[in-house]
Parts: sequence; C-alpha cells; structure tokens
Amino acid sequence: MARVNLAYFQRDPEPPKKRPAKRAGYLAWLHELPCCVTGRTGVQAAHLSYASPWHGHYGRAKGTKAPDRFALPLCPEEHTRQHSMNEEAYWRGVGIEPHLLALTLFGIFNDYDKFEATQRATSRIMSGLAAAGRYPTREDT
Repeated sequence: MARVNLAYFQRDPEPPKKRPAKRAGYLAWLHELPCCVTGRTGVQAAHLSYASPWHGHYGRAKGTKAPDRFALPLCPEEHTRQHSMNEEAYWRGVGIEPHLLALTLFGIFNDYDKFEATQRATSRIMSGLAAAGRYPTREDT
C-alpha cells in the first residue's frame, strides 16, 4: 500500500507568479450591492488585504491591491474602519468570513446575468445580516 506524505499538504502553496486578470464590470457591480456589514447602500469595493491560502488568496504584492474577486461591498465608514485596525480582527469582530463571502459573490456574478446576480447577491448579504442580528431598519439605510 502506498503512503501519502501528509507534510506536503500541510504547507502553504507557493503564491502565483502572475496576478489574476481584472474581471470587467465586477467592481462596478459590487457598488450596486448593499454593505455586507450594515446593509446600507452607497458602498465602496473593499479589497481584502490579508492572505488566506486555503481560499486561494495570497495577500497583496508590494504596491498592489488584492485580486478583485477578494473585494466586498462596504459602506465608506466600515471601509475606513476595516483599514484602520487589524483587518483580520475587524472581520472577526463583525462575524463575517470575508474570503468565503467574497468568493460567493464572485461566483454569483459569474454564474448569472446582471439582474439575477444582483438579486441573489443582495439576498445573500441580507440573510447574513439577519443571521447576525444586524438586519437594517428603514432608518439605517
């Protein structure tokens, strides 16, 4: 019987040599979604800075942003907060697995036409807010 070297699977893979290509229209589409933390509209595309090799995100190269697929819709206040502190602690504090949510939204964008993608992504964001007890009221939006 062959033995599997488990140490091979436990080390982090090498980061890619080339940055992923930009996906036309993706960041503009993110601006149409509600904030994934507050549910408010008028969002910015907030790129995740910290690496998660498990999700295929190797962080940022010097002087570059993370790939667009690792961007999330955040209202300006939350985007400022995200970058004003330890980013991993920020996402833990708001109860969101950001890499997983970013990949989910990117998948929705790629799988559906714009109208249906917007509906599905908005529903996913709002259901996450409801599960976290942060579903916005009319005064919040």
